[in-house]
Amino acid sequence: MSIWPFKPSRAKLDAEKLLAAVTAISRNPAFFGPGRTPDTLDGRFELMTLFGCIAMVRLQRDPALNPLAQAFTDGLFRAFDSGLRELGVSDTAVPKRMHRLAGAFYGRLRAYSDAITSGDAAGLAGAVERNIAGPNGSGFAAALAAHVLALVERQASLPIEGLFQADGWPALQP
Repeated sequence: MSIWPFKPSRAKLDAEKLLAAVTAISRNPAFFGPGRTPDTLDGRFELMTLFGCIAMVRLQRDPALNPLAQAFTDGLFRAFDSGLRELGVSDTAVPKRMHRLAGAFYGRLRAYSDAITSGDAAGLAGAVERNIAGPNGSGFAAALAAHVLALVERQASLPIEGLFQADGWPALQP
């Protein structure tokens, strides 16, 4: 029996499902390796950010989903905070690191969202190369950008609940 009399909101429950799906696709091994995303803390952050941005672009298209968008963003940043703490970042250093991560996330959200909403594959590939793949991964950056645009198009035809499941986030094909 729970002593807490309140149930989590629908937006919070849905945000947890969406965050789990975004986390799962961000950890898919197909995205990592030589000439792809480096399997480092920064590389993992970048993929989580990319897929989080894809979710945010979808959520921002429908004002009725604003509570879900806010709950998802809150959950995403709690996950970043938790990751820093698990790595042993001190309590006094976490706020400064979170401030930098937030700046990076929102800068990428702006860049990715502009390219996604305009269907600019070259612009998206450039942003992916700059943030994820690096100068040796231009082929991967172009493939990932094409994958992202196809994913966004596919997700547009799904109800929002479709993004809560793994099949709403197919992996990059090698």
